Amino acid sequence: MPRINLTVQPELYDYILKHKPKALSVPAFCSLLIEQSASDSLDRPITLGEPSAAGSPSTSNSSSLEEELTPIPNKTKTRARVREATPYSAKVISGDLVPGDLLDCQQLLPEFWAVKKGTRSEGVWNRVCGKLRGWTPEQRREALERAIASGWGDVFDPPTARANSGQFGSGDAAPKTAQQLIVESVIRKHQQMEAGNAVF
Repeated sequence: MPRINLTVQPELYDYILKHKPKALSVPAFCSLLIEQSASDSLDRPITLGEPSAAGSPSTSNSSSLEEELTPIPNKTKTRARVREATPYSAKVISGDLVPGDLLDCQQLLPEFWAVKKGTRSEGVWNRVCGKLRGWTPEQRREALERAIASGWGDVFDPPTARANSGQFGSGDAAPKTAQQLIVESVIRKHQQMEAGNAVF
């Protein structure tokens, strides 16, 4: 691409800075103005305004380009997503959409839907409802309240549901931390060394 040097008066440079979009550099903005003007008509003179005697750009001899100095949206960054509008795609949904077997969630489920992160669709709605069906009413309430308070995009097993499913092992014990596992391992090794059965 050929390169040219453009020299402007300080007043005109200030005028360009005042009207250029923040996303464009001064050379890119000037290049864009020249390109737009060249596509309109090659015979028309290109002026942003000539400095007047007072030192500021005059508007009497300026072209219509001054009026076009509004920020130009970058078409590559503004891709409009076209989605089919469904009752589930809105943040605010009706409590009537809550299935009959989840009526105990009729207040919490729409509240969760309004604050959740991520996609809102009928498929996501059905998946969340499917998860809730696997829990008791108390566990549903606990899971929805935790998801609402944290702004999560999904509902997760409440601790009581994990404990009841045996995910933590026996009883209501929480999973052991890495530090606890290391300490237990050191104690076992020490006991094996004392018994003379240590394996290294």
